Amino acid sequence: VLVDPIFRRPFHRPWLTLLIDIYSRSPIGYYLSLDPPGNFGTGQAIANAIYTKENLLAKYGINAEWPCWGTMELLLCDNAGEFHSKMLKDACQAYNIGLRFREKRKPHYGAHIERLLGTFNSEIHTLPGTTFSNSQERKYYEYDSIKCAAFTLEEFELWLLTYVTKVYLIRKHSG
Repeated sequence: VLVDPIFRRPFHRPWLTLLIDIYSRSPIGYYLSLDPPGNFGTGQAIANAIYTKENLLAKYGINAEWPCWGTMELLLCDNAGEFHSKMLKDACQAYNIGLRFREKRKPHYGAHIERLLGTFNSEIHTLPGTTFSNSQERKYYEYDSIKCAAFTLEEFELWLLTYVTKVYLIRKHSG
């Protein structure tokens, strides 16, 4: 749960759209918002993956590298509605990006992104305001996510970018 930037009162949970390069297992783009996933967020995450990250990191004062950028050859998506939009199909065609969808009811075809999201979530669940993975876990720890909320959207984005560049990208991975 995030807090508003003026009164620092709890008010919303963020949504994270994340892209991964399957070859390197590196996160290549993201979009963080208070809005649920949709066409706009998908487009923003793809744009973030394509563009260099120097200006973004400088905006947040992060002295690190995120050397993942460029137009992808293929975008492999699950079957969420935002990935079947005409806008995404047209954009992929305009930039010569192949668009392929995972087989329905075959979650193991999304193992790379699910693993990355799991890794990110395990770190996010250590932050103040975490909602944990489910309400049962919250009850077990007797944790009040709303009362403990501390990050604004901008502060959470700073944490996320710092985690990606100064922890995740430099950590040795088993794969």
